[in-house]
Amino acid sequence: MRRFIWTLIILIFSVWLGLQITKDPGYAFFAYKHWTVEMPLWFALLSFILLLLIVYSIARFFDRIDMSFYRFNGWLKWRRKNKSYNKTNRGLIEALEGNWINAEYYLRTGLLKSDAPLLNYLALAKSAHEQKAFDRRDTYLRKAHLAAPHADVAIGLTQAQLQLNQGQLEQALATLDHLRSIAPRHALVLKLLERVYVHLGDWRHLLELMPFLYKAKVVTRDELTRLEINAYTELLRSVNNRADHLTALKAIWKSIPKKLQTNSQLVYHYASQLTFYPECSTDIEECIYKTLKKSWDPALGRLYGTIVVPDAKIQLMHAENLLKRYDKQASLLLSLGKIAMRCQLWGKARGYFEESLQVEINQETYLEYGKLLEQLGDSSGAMNSYRDGLSIPVGIP
Repeated sequence: MRRFIWTLIILIFSVWLGLQITKDPGYAFFAYKHWTVEMPLWFALLSFILLLLIVYSIARFFDRIDMSFYRFNGWLKWRRKNKSYNKTNRGLIEALEGNWINAEYYLRTGLLKSDAPLLNYLALAKSAHEQKAFDRRDTYLRKAHLAAPHADVAIGLTQAQLQLNQGQLEQALATLDHLRSIAPRHALVLKLLERVYVHLGDWRHLLELMPFLYKAKVVTRDELTRLEINAYTELLRSVNNRADHLTALKAIWKSIPKKLQTNSQLVYHYASQLTFYPECSTDIEECIYKTLKKSWDPALGRLYGTIVVPDAKIQLMHAENLLKRYDKQASLLLSLGKIAMRCQLWGKARGYFEESLQVEINQETYLEYGKLLEQLGDSSGAMNSYRDGLSIPVGIP
């Protein structure tokens, strides 16, 4: 309906305009130097409008040509980027499949028109590393820094992992220390630092790192405790058995949190180290006894019998108290036999050795029992005990 109304209006206006032009067509005169042009006014207006339409059409034509070139150029760029993307994707697939030579070729080709070359460079570094082309690997990492200077953490983590894989522990440590200064709470940085400290045997720095590992949720509470126990164990074992190192050993023990000083593993290693210092025998005996009163540990029970204290009768009393709490423990009965021998209680010692052998067949028990029988003048029985001990297959305690 609207189209009909507009068409009608235009038709009426055209008729009116035609009548007006018929009544008075007007006159247009143009002069330039010796050139003159005369025409009706309506024809001049119509020519001017037609000229405008021609100019407009020509402009639109060239604009379309320019737009076509622009679209063609955009299509070329898209094609190049898509080709680069496909090459990068193919390179990553080859890398995942372990085809490192092909991976490096496709990833390097994919770099040509890539808008984000960081991924290519990191994957190229990994590919070169797996081919043991360490110079190329380092070159790719340097180029990654130049291409994406804001991605220090990602590049540094890749570098540290490759250095760890190559066994370059000191270099990896330097890289991770730098990363930690940038991102002190980054979980993967802390996790890799933990690995480096363990490989280097740097237990003190590992202990300093542990609270941060827990806060970053790299380890659970139970894992943290196990890690602490292992670190303190290695620290205790690292002390050389020299007289001037006793102070260092005791200092390490004092640095261990109170809640861990009752841990049987730590007590065992601390007491084992103290056995090289005879003047500490009483301290060792008290330390082991307090620990065993809380929970039984076979290794500590066996070690307890090797401690030679000035007053063996008190030690024997302590061991018998433990026997009342932990009945039928072979290692405790063995230790009781040894202590009874030092107290020259031959009958008790014999009974403890025999009872221990009833609970568990053990070479050491046969050896100690043979020594006792020799002490009692029973050479035949001693020989039988030694022979029985030697007949136990390797691998049986």
